[in-house]
Amino acid sequence: MAVAHIPPRPWIGREDPEDGASAKRLHDLERAGGTNALIGFACEAGVRRNKGRVGARQGPAALRAALAGLAAPKSAVSFTDMGDIGVDGDGLEAGQALLAQHVSQALAQHSRVIVLGGGHETAFGSYCGLASHYPNKKIGIINLDAHLDLRNPGHDGPSSGTPFNQIRNLAPEQFDYLCIGVAEEANTAALFERADAWGVNVIMDKHLLADPMAANAQIAAIVARSDLIYLTIDIDLLPHYQAPGVSAPAARGVPLVTVESLIEKVMDVCKAENCPLPLADIVEVSPPHDKDTMTAKSAALLIRHLLCN
Repeated sequence: MAVAHIPPRPWIGREDPEDGASAKRLHDLERAGGTNALIGFACEAGVRRNKGRVGARQGPAALRAALAGLAAPKSAVSFTDMGDIGVDGDGLEAGQALLAQHVSQALAQHSRVIVLGGGHETAFGSYCGLASHYPNKKIGIINLDAHLDLRNPGHDGPSSGTPFNQIRNLAPEQFDYLCIGVAEEANTAALFERADAWGVNVIMDKHLLADPMAANAQIAAIVARSDLIYLTIDIDLLPHYQAPGVSAPAARGVPLVTVESLIEKVMDVCKAENCPLPLADIVEVSPPHDKDTMTAKSAALLIRHLLCN
């Protein structure tokens, strides 16, 4: 059950020197001392404990490969790849603790840190790192996800289905959680009852399909009452044809264009309200189940929004 930090590998990708200095791709922006940072959480244990399809440990590598060749916006900022936290076997808790340590350290040096999962157990390590670095700040959590992930830990311990339950247990009176894109059929009545009892704000996937702006008021409200926003994105929110390579593919899902708009809305409201968005993560990419790397490509488009601004 080894847990270790794995140093980053060099970023490589297509070059277009014939088009001049502005023909940059994301691999051209990776360097030491970058404005933003990436760190991977290469972990299988949370999904395995949650009885899901394994493969998420390969997610960070697949996401970097999909990111490297994307065109860089003209105004894009540089970023630093800080490598991975690698978790072998069932060493989930030790891996989350090491991830939290590295996230906290990264936040001292970079404006925004983006964590590449791993399953959604990544979120507990990410949040602990943020809370450690900002101990006196009120953190609002925005989760784009088909699942509430509020399960109680079972016999095998915490899993990819328990992170927001664990976060609440750290400080129940400070817990402020908005979950957007929830699928009714993917969450038991017990989870909805728990969400209601804990004051969780929920936007259903069907409401977003009927009105892509259905979450806007709740996004504005949580930003207004928070000092910081933590944005976490479970790629299984997308429909199965845009994200087949996940632990639990969505038969309905929320389309990629709507999810892109939600991310842009969060970023715009945070900027307007002067409420920083120092941490985001994207999880549940499972390359062994992907098709034509579609899931990694879809996720890379979302990461690009957060990484380049």
